[in-house]
Amino acid sequence: MPDDLRVLCVDDDPDAARRTAEYLRAAGMACPVATSGEEAIERLDESVVDCVVSEYDIPGMNGLELLETVRDRDERLPFIIFTGQGSESVASEAISAGVTDYLRKTGTEARQLLRRRIRNAVDQYRAERGLEETRGRLEGLHHHAVAIAGAHDRDTVVDQALVAAERILDFDVSGVYVVEDGTFVPQTERSYRPEGDLPTVDDGVLGHTYSERESVLVRDVEEDRTAEPDQPEFRSAVSVPIGRYGVFQAISEEPNAFTETDKELAELLVTHITQAFDRLESEADLRRTNEQLRAILDNTTANIYIKDLEGRYQLINDRFRELLDLAPGEAVGRTDFELQDDRHAEEVRANDRLAIEQGEPVQIEESGEFEGRERIYYSVKVPLYGDDGEPVGVCGISSDITELKERERELERQKERLDEFAHLVSHDLRSPLSVARGYLEIVGEEVDHDHLDEIATAHERMENIIEGVLTLARDGREIGARYPVSVEAVARDAWENVDSGDATLSVVDDTTVDADRDRLLQVFENLYRNALDHAVPDDADRELTVTAGTLAAGGFYVADDGVGVPKSIRDGLFEAGQSSDPDGTGFGLAIVERVVNAHGWRVELSESAAGGARFEIRT
Repeated sequence: MPDDLRVLCVDDDPDAARRTAEYLRAAGMACPVATSGEEAIERLDESVVDCVVSEYDIPGMNGLELLETVRDRDERLPFIIFTGQGSESVASEAISAGVTDYLRKTGTEARQLLRRRIRNAVDQYRAERGLEETRGRLEGLHHHAVAIAGAHDRDTVVDQALVAAERILDFDVSGVYVVEDGTFVPQTERSYRPEGDLPTVDDGVLGHTYSERESVLVRDVEEDRTAEPDQPEFRSAVSVPIGRYGVFQAISEEPNAFTETDKELAELLVTHITQAFDRLESEADLRRTNEQLRAILDNTTANIYIKDLEGRYQLINDRFRELLDLAPGEAVGRTDFELQDDRHAEEVRANDRLAIEQGEPVQIEESGEFEGRERIYYSVKVPLYGDDGEPVGVCGISSDITELKERERELERQKERLDEFAHLVSHDLRSPLSVARGYLEIVGEEVDHDHLDEIATAHERMENIIEGVLTLARDGREIGARYPVSVEAVARDAWENVDSGDATLSVVDDTTVDADRDRLLQVFENLYRNALDHAVPDDADRELTVTAGTLAAGGFYVADDGVGVPKSIRDGLFEAGQSSDPDGTGFGLAIVERVVNAHGWRVELSESAAGGARFEIRT
């Protein structure tokens, strides 16, 4: 989780608000405080927050009324009711109103749970917001792609591309550099011009990108040898080859200013630049024009076509022709009503007319049935004009986004199922458990019986099972942003988070892995707890040693010098509910496996040198 996470704490009790805020600040979160609904709104006006944590009963408006006001501003901003006076009816009302989470104030454990719930909610919020931003940037790039495709000279292509890089991709400093006599020459005044001599094809990131014909993402020039001997005032860069012409590059004075998504979007933009350069070069010679144009049309995965005013196809690329199962030239003169059913044909025809009537490019989603399956396309349609300025037809580029739409629908279904499940576990199971605990306390004041301790232990086990199920559902399959993480540092931090008793930890070496640090911390904590709970019998007079280290082939391990894993449970060791301890929940190793798999890794059980258990996580 980034250090800039901001949580607004709203509580009518200043001391309670301060305690909650101080606890969250200790976890690296910035926590402004408000003691009324009106003050909370003022804080939201003053700065952006990632989550609101509110008491239910606050002056001016209750927590749900504040929720409604916040939702009017941002319908998905995480909002958690953290109350000391709630009830089952209040919880039900809060969940029905769309609150992100509902927690009771019950001491340090509640604040620990609150911290985890905040991180989970903000992870999901930022992921959804990032997806929307990426889609918006893609749509923006489509718009500029039309302008690039219609440019009549190289300078216009470069200027349009760099405008897109600045406005759509938020690259403050970028440039297009074409190789001339072994030197990178900035194109147009919009390209950043480095001080001193122009770099050559043998220099730094530009040279590597051009010579290797591969994109480069430099997170920090001080840690990347590829960047030598680039200018030291710039700390990070994304660099993409423009075919055989040169390189597009964006740079920043800050380290880690660019992400993999930035690189992929830059590659998409450069695809359009490359195609435009190819087109302009081919237009210098008629023969080369025909060859180059056909290569561009037929090597793209999109459907490209030209129609006249009556909707008759004048040209389609091979990709589209093969999709229609037609011979070369067979589509010319036909309309969509001859190539697919009337419903889809009418939709496509209406979109063609819209581009012609508006006199400007249109971007729409439309469907068609090809190869026995309905497909969804993101289409850009551009009106075409004759020498007299009158419209003569339309040109279209349609990209198949069927799988993207299906993934979006599946993610939405998964989210709905997760929300239903979380509601069941959090409310329908925890509420009666809370009631049972309350009655147990009352009985305990009147009756002294050994079985009461057993009932309390059973309640605690039920709570652990509920927490394990929730962790599996919410944290196991998805991870947040991945950054380089020290295995040694995480291993030692996790040890501090478990009750290790007389056991000792030995970390023998270190490596770095790209991981969601919070989820990786979970892996180590659960592996430690597994060793502490199972490695040494309760009646054994000895201390346990747990060892963490790295694998030569890539990855890390956690091992112990205990009794090992019984053969009877090895086959189903990572299944939820599997435990050799009758008092165990059996969720710890299941969570480990799911978090590891979510990273694209795998976990395997083997035997340690001392005969105990050794869990190897191979990256």
